[in-house]
Amino acid sequence: MSFEPVQLVFMTIGTALLAVWIVFFVRGRKDAPLFAGLAEKEYPLKDLYGLGYSLLSATRYSFRTRSDVQLRQFMEVLFTRQYAEFHMRVIRSQQVTIGLTLSVLSFGLYGVSGSAALLLLGLVASALVAYYFHDQVKTHVRRRSEEMVRDFCDVVSTLALLTNAGMILREAWVETSLAGDSVIYQEMKLSVEEIHNGKPEIDAIQAFGSRSLLPEVKKFTSLLVQSMQRGGTDLPAMLTAQSTESWHLKTQVVKRESSKAATKLLLPMLLMFGGILVLVVVPMFLSLGF
Repeated sequence: MSFEPVQLVFMTIGTALLAVWIVFFVRGRKDAPLFAGLAEKEYPLKDLYGLGYSLLSATRYSFRTRSDVQLRQFMEVLFTRQYAEFHMRVIRSQQVTIGLTLSVLSFGLYGVSGSAALLLLGLVASALVAYYFHDQVKTHVRRRSEEMVRDFCDVVSTLALLTNAGMILREAWVETSLAGDSVIYQEMKLSVEEIHNGKPEIDAIQAFGSRSLLPEVKKFTSLLVQSMQRGGTDLPAMLTAQSTESWHLKTQVVKRESSKAATKLLLPMLLMFGGILVLVVVPMFLSLGF
């Protein structure tokens, strides 16, 4: 059997990729326990992630690119700073493992079918799947931020009300954290837990701010910390001012969500209009003998 030069090149590349896959799969088995605790639903093929981790280590990947810095920030929001580095490396290992595995399968499919179009489609799918895992993290963080900003106004208003009633910030923070179960309240409960475990209040509140990418939350926690460092005498006034500001923010959020809802309704309305137009125009033309 003779092969075209292009086929030989593709088959050589596919064989080399398969050899790389086998070598790093064997080498990565020692790193497999690192990923044993991950949820199978969120991390498919987690038993193979040692392959990607080993390959990244062998190539001395720095984990310091702009994309890595952004991903690390996302992981700090989702998993706290303590575990951000680990989860960032998990995502990179996941991307390399699944991208390389699908690429090897694409070349295998090419060897069976001889179709360059299928090979190209498989390689594009490999790149898209690898990108998907990074994009999913971004989507999760965005939805989390949207949920936080919806309850942010209520949190600030409650804190302002309690501190103006004479309650110290620590007690007001605890009481406010019990007022709901959404993301921002869960983050406040985590801060309370950290304080009960011996973490200074200032550090716990700063950590609360670092677990959000919302500028409003970061500004709010920064002002809280500054007030605490000055002794907290201006705390009720500061929280009252922040409460007023947060209401303006909530108004803007409601307007944005209303605009989005109107935009989403536009396509169904156009489809309905098109359907009605067809129902009216077609019988008219038929009656005229067209």
